[in-house]
Amino acid sequence: MIRRFRCPVETKKELVAEVMAGYRTEVVAKRHGLSPKTLRVWVRQYRDEVGEIMARKRKSEEQLIQDAARLKELEEKYQEALKLLGEKEVEINILRELVKKNHPEWKNWQ
Repeated sequence: MIRRFRCPVETKKELVAEVMAGYRTEVVAKRHGLSPKTLRVWVRQYRDEVGEIMARKRKSEEQLIQDAARLKELEEKYQEALKLLGEKEVEINILRELVKKNHPEWKNWQ
């Protein structure tokens, strides 16, 4: 008896979109636990209907790339701010020591 792979049409279209995006049919089929022959049938069946799914995936990938670039930019700004903060802390400590040295009467000055 042949085992049928039942899944929603939307899932089938997602798998077809993966194949249409350039992944090998055998790889996609193996990754999702179905026969490459079944996936080829779905590709023929839904080839014209996956444009919207592919556009959505492309948009999602572009957003991911933009987010990664923004994250890198924010990390660089954060590191620069930490560096500046460290420099300011050193300056404050130097000035405190000078005040203590020049004005010993201010012992409790923080």
